[in-house]
Amino acid sequence: MGDLDPDAKSDPLFSFNPSGRVIYIKSFSKIFLPGLRIAAVVLPSLMNSNFLRYKFSSDFNSSALSQGALEIYLKSGMFTSHLKKIKEVYHTKMQTLVEACDSLLPAHTHFSKPTSGFYLSISLPEHVTAKQIVHMLNEQHIYVDDASRFFLPEYKRDTLLRLSISQVNTNTIKRGIEQLAQCITLIDDRKNHPIPNNLFLL
Repeated sequence: MGDLDPDAKSDPLFSFNPSGRVIYIKSFSKIFLPGLRIAAVVLPSLMNSNFLRYKFSSDFNSSALSQGALEIYLKSGMFTSHLKKIKEVYHTKMQTLVEACDSLLPAHTHFSKPTSGFYLSISLPEHVTAKQIVHMLNEQHIYVDDASRFFLPEYKRDTLLRLSISQVNTNTIKRGIEQLAQCITLIDDRKNHPIPNNLFLL
């Protein structure tokens, strides 16, 4: 998702005179159309013939219509215009999310501060699990991801949440973080101030 990076100096490794040692691969699904399963690749010339042979044998059903439509879209300049627009949209969304986390999340909660892209990660207090938060928020129709599936079993983290802004309206981000903060505080308070065994609530 480097196309969404607001820092124009963040060029791919391929731009630094790779001398035939770097392959540049670019996808269009995240920044243009999820259903468009087409990527572009720039290869060292030495690899071209082998790559084309293996690509043809493993994937000879690539849609010519989709490829042709994408080529027209790129050459017309519409892709450049689209990219500029979504870069601004996602930069604004991410700024809103980072500011909401900074001002609303309780102490002992840490989070990444990306300047672009779709995702932000939140590290919960050690005795608050991601599964607890996911369950509580799902009941309120707020959906976050338990990020444990992104780790190998031996490196699994039970206190990590992953938020995505790709399908969220900017004006709902703060409200969502407010609800998340309330859930963290509620679970945190229960852990730190458990109800005594001899106390009965009527």
